[in-house]
Amino acid sequence: MSMQFVFVIFSILVYIVVGLWAGRKVKDTADYYVSGRNAPTLLIAGTLFASMLSTNGFMGDTAWTYGGALVNAVTLNALCGAGYVVGVLFFGRYLRRAKRLTMPEYFGKRFNSPAVQKVAGVITVLSITSYLLAVTTGTGILLSELIGSSRAVGFIIAWVCFTSFTFYSGSSGVIITDTMMFLLFLGATVIAGPYMFSEAGGLSNLMDNILNNPNAPADMFAYHGTTYGSGDKFGAVMYGLIYGVIWLIVVGISPWQAGRNMMAKSEHVAMRSSTVACVCTTVFLTYLYLMSIAVIQLDPALDPPERVIIWASYNMMPKVIGCLVLAGIMAAGLSSASTFLSVVGFTVTQDIVGVKFKDDHSKLVWTRIIMLIVGVVALILAFADLGSIRIISWFASTIIASSWFVVAFGSVWSKKLTARGALWSMVAGFLGFIITKWLHASGIWKVFSNFTDPFFIGLYLSIIFAFLGSMGHKPSKQEADILAEMHVIPAEETVMTEYKRTFAYANVLIVLGLAIIVGLIVFWALPYNEFMANAAAAVTP
Repeated sequence: MSMQFVFVIFSILVYIVVGLWAGRKVKDTADYYVSGRNAPTLLIAGTLFASMLSTNGFMGDTAWTYGGALVNAVTLNALCGAGYVVGVLFFGRYLRRAKRLTMPEYFGKRFNSPAVQKVAGVITVLSITSYLLAVTTGTGILLSELIGSSRAVGFIIAWVCFTSFTFYSGSSGVIITDTMMFLLFLGATVIAGPYMFSEAGGLSNLMDNILNNPNAPADMFAYHGTTYGSGDKFGAVMYGLIYGVIWLIVVGISPWQAGRNMMAKSEHVAMRSSTVACVCTTVFLTYLYLMSIAVIQLDPALDPPERVIIWASYNMMPKVIGCLVLAGIMAAGLSSASTFLSVVGFTVTQDIVGVKFKDDHSKLVWTRIIMLIVGVVALILAFADLGSIRIISWFASTIIASSWFVVAFGSVWSKKLTARGALWSMVAGFLGFIITKWLHASGIWKVFSNFTDPFFIGLYLSIIFAFLGSMGHKPSKQEADILAEMHVIPAEETVMTEYKRTFAYANVLIVLGLAIIVGLIVFWALPYNEFMANAAAAVTP
């Protein structure tokens, strides 16, 4: 039994114990669904970033950057980070004011429509179950490598781990264990980086070394990034921008990200947490991606590339540090799995089943049973090997972005969007994306790219049908009253000392943003241009 395996199993046992301890404090569905609406900044920030990163970040995205997509990844994450700030300012804090248990319930009550609630619930289940499949696959693969077993055994162990504490403790346990996992993988990665950069010749020399490496992906540091031999520079730039916009929308409105605002102690906590998540997305992930491309100097042909950080844990750092990193990757997967499992379980019970429970305790029991069933379904799907971790994750995120964007922001800012318009918009966005994605993937119609990407087709249809569905109708008085109430700032949110603390977080974000811009120019753009100029001069006769 290896030290790496012992580290990972020990950390998992700690999460299970903490989750079971937190479950003992769950008294009702408010505790189980939204953690009593009393979570502080650290817990909300921890669960936001931990549930977003998952194994897709440590395995899928690092494989992508290792293959040459560094520019696309940095671009995407800059926009993704902005989504936290945009989301909480223009949607998340109003969602919290509505005081609902799930986001589909929020849509249903906001538009006074059970049909809107059920459709939103179905879209949530389909999307988040796909995510759950991706992280179950990722954690299962990691476990199978650690113990030298088949993937099937790894899947089962991973499933038992995150299910054992999630279905019992609900959100109360998830946000605590998420934050523990967040601190673990954050600390482990930061500590491991210098060892990897040293093995690759030093961080300050990383760009030069890779540019001079004939086995490295071409144009990795160019403004457009690698084109994988196609020569389509515009397409390469647009790919990063388009998926950056998609992820901006996802973190701003999705149930597993924006839904965390419903658990926050206050709106100020929600805004501060989103600021922290924004910083982690832009800074931490860039650091992680630089670690992944450092591996190119030692082994430029890993197969599969999803193993890049795992391989580095065994070969580029001391054993103890490598153990911490592997435990951190496992933590990233488990944190997301627990979040997705809880969201799907809550949604099925609250928004789709439609059963009138005799009391709150009965509802709590059935939510746990349904959550267990959902987990079993995800486990079965994991055995089907439906695709790579990154592809499944990005597919799932796009469903939410194309279906909910219009209705989410419209529910807060539009006085004309009706229940019928909201329903038509969600259905049109969902079907528009699914159908065009299938047509493209099957090769029947290969015309979707850039602003005709399936995501945008779904978004265009969502906007059109929001207008068509609302034509000739007016929102009911109940809908108008709910909208008006959402724009009334609660008295407890007007304390000046709270504003000052929130502004301090915002100021740090602004200063850090400026520092990142300067850093990218000084340490990336200028050195790259100088290298290319010298290279051109060297070949000039």
